[in-house]
Amino acid sequence: MPTPRANTTDLPPVAVLVPAAPKDLPGLDVCLSSVLRHCRNPISGVHVVAQAVPPSITALDRRIAWLDEPRCAPGTSEISAVLSAAGRDPANASWYFQQLVKLRCFDLLPRDTPDHVLVVDADTAFLRDVTFVDAEGRSLLSYGYPLYWRPGTRQHQLPPRHSALDAAARLVPDWHPVDAYSGMHHHVVFDRAILTDLAHRARQAHPGPFWRAFLATADPEKWTGASEYVLYRHFASRRFPHRVRERHLHGVDVIQADDPTGFGLPEVVRAARGSSLDVVGCHRFRHYAERLATMDYIPETLRQRGTVAPVPLLLRLHRGMLTISRASRPLAL
Repeated sequence: MPTPRANTTDLPPVAVLVPAAPKDLPGLDVCLSSVLRHCRNPISGVHVVAQAVPPSITALDRRIAWLDEPRCAPGTSEISAVLSAAGRDPANASWYFQQLVKLRCFDLLPRDTPDHVLVVDADTAFLRDVTFVDAEGRSLLSYGYPLYWRPGTRQHQLPPRHSALDAAARLVPDWHPVDAYSGMHHHVVFDRAILTDLAHRARQAHPGPFWRAFLATADPEKWTGASEYVLYRHFASRRFPHRVRERHLHGVDVIQADDPTGFGLPEVVRAARGSSLDVVGCHRFRHYAERLATMDYIPETLRQRGTVAPVPLLLRLHRGMLTISRASRPLAL
C-alpha cells in the first residue's frame, strides 16, 4: 500500500478520477499507486471508471472505488449512435466517452465530492510529490505540450489551424487560447466553479445536454476532433485567473500503436527511476498512424523529415521545451 504523505494537512482535499480502458489495466496499479503516494493534497477518494476492475486494484487502498461505465451515461453505444446519425465515424466513440466522463465528473461522483477533482489518465504515473491545489485553493494546471510542435525551443506559436482550438471556440462563446501551450499533460485539476461556468455557457449557446453540444462542435474530419484539456485549461486561465496557477512539469511520454508487444507503463516507470522526471506516461493508440497523420500540432516539416512517424516515439517535455526521439529498448530516460 502506498505510504501516505504527512505534509498535506494544510492543503485542500481532492477527489481523483481515473478513466481506464481495457488496454490500460496492466499498468493501472502503477498509476493509482503513484497518485496515492505522490499527491500532496489529501485524497477523499479514487474513482476508477472502467468496464471492470480486478479485485487486486481496489485492494490497493480503501479509498479506491470502481465506477462502472454503464453508470456514466452517455455510454459509448449512445455516443456511437449520435456520431453515426451525423454521418461521422463511430469508431472513436470511446475517445469522446472518456473526455465526457472527465468533463462531467461533478455529475458522476458522489455529492460530497470536494470542489476539486484531479483527473489522471490511466497510462500516467507521477514520480515525485506534486501539489495539485495550493493552500489558497488555486488549481495548479500544467502548461503541457505546445499546441504546435517545434522541438528544441521554448519559443512556441499557435498553429495555423488546430481542431481542438476550433472545437472549443464553437462550443463556448468568446473562448480564446491564452498562449501557445495546450494544457495536455495527461492530468488536470477541475475546479467545480470553473467547470460549472464552462458547461453553463455551452448550454446557453447550444440548447440541450452538454455532451451533445460537445460532440456536435467537435471536428468531424479528425480522429481527435476536440480536447477536454485544451478546452478547460484556456477557459480557466482566461476567465478565472485568480483560481488557477500554471506550471511546467518535467515529463516523458512514450506514444505508440496499440500493440501488446509494445512498451508498458511499468517498464517506463522502471526506466525513469533516479531521473529528475516528475511524471511519465505510456500511451497506446488505436489507429495510431491515422492520428499522427491528422494531428494539427505536427508541422509538415517534421513529417517530411520523418521525425514524427508511426513508430514508438519518446516525447520529453522540460520547462516548455519538447524533444522527440524514437523509443527503443532498453529505454534510457
